This record gives sequence, structure tokens and C-alpha cells, in this order.
Amino acid sequence: MTIKAKITAIAVLAVAAATLGATQANAAPVPGAAVIGSAGGPLTFPGYDNDPVRFDFAAFGEPGKSSGRFHVNHVTKDGKLVADFDGKVDCVSRAGSLAILTGVIERADIPGLPITVVGRRVGFSVQDVPRGHDRIGWSWAYGGIEHDVLPCTGPVPFFETSTGGYLVR
Repeated sequence: MTIKAKITAIAVLAVAAATLGATQANAAPVPGAAVIGSAGGPLTFPGYDNDPVRFDFAAFGEPGKSSGRFHVNHVTKDGKLVADFDGKVDCVSRAGSLAILTGVIERADIPGLPITVVGRRVGFSVQDVPRGHDRIGWSWAYGGIEHDVLPCTGPVPFFETSTGGYLVR
């Protein structure tokens, strides 16, 4: 088993315990796509250079029949909270090793943001790279978190992770 496979297996257990175990799952996984894992790394965005981010997913289904959870955490280099939020996945779509998923934020702690984002739909893209670092994209990097996205829409996976990994099937 490769190190990436081991990390993914550990991440699957951690995500399942943390996201699905903390709340009751509304539905069992349905046939179709699956995005499972936890990954992140330091940002390279101006103003956020080297801030660690992490994205956790346990998402299953297909457009119109999806379930699961997502969690996002962003802190500064010195550990100060920038954003921590999670929510329910409402759509998953996959083509090969690339998946797009959306979800609605159910809990958010974002100091400094003057509006509430609870109830907003956000989009993610995840690219499972078997022999390298996985990639991810998130909708608010381009349009701001205060805007909803349409179901099953997300940006290109622009951020290369350096820790953890995802399984897209």
C-alpha cells in the first residue's frame, strides 16, 4: 500500500468519524460518485501566504441524489482562526478522477466577515492525482463566499495540496 493510500485510508476514517459521526447521516450512500478524504497545505494567495488550509469531504451520490458532509478550516501561520465551517453536501458529479461537489453551509465561524454565510451553497472541485499531489478548487476564491453557486458547479482545481489526500471514485 502506497503512502498516499495509507493517508487516504486514515483520512477516510477521520472524516467519517468527525463529519458523519458528529451528526446523524440523513441518507445512506447511493450508487455513483464518491469523494472521500482530507487534504490541504499552505496558501500562496497575496495576504494569506503560507496560511494552512484543510478541506475534508465524505460525499456520495450523483446529481439529484447526493449525501455527505464537508468541512473547511483556514488559520493563519501563527494559528489564528480565519475560517472554520462545515455543511451538508447536496450534489456530487464525477468524470474520471475529477469531481465537482456543492453543499450548503450549516455552521460557520469566520471572524472578521461582517455577514453570515450559513445557508449559502459553495462549490468545490477535487482532482485525485494517483502519483502526485491532489488538487482542489473552491468557489469563493473567485466570487466571494457571500454568493451562492448553482448545484454541482465548481471552479477548476487550482490548488495543489501538500498534505493528506482524496479518493475520487
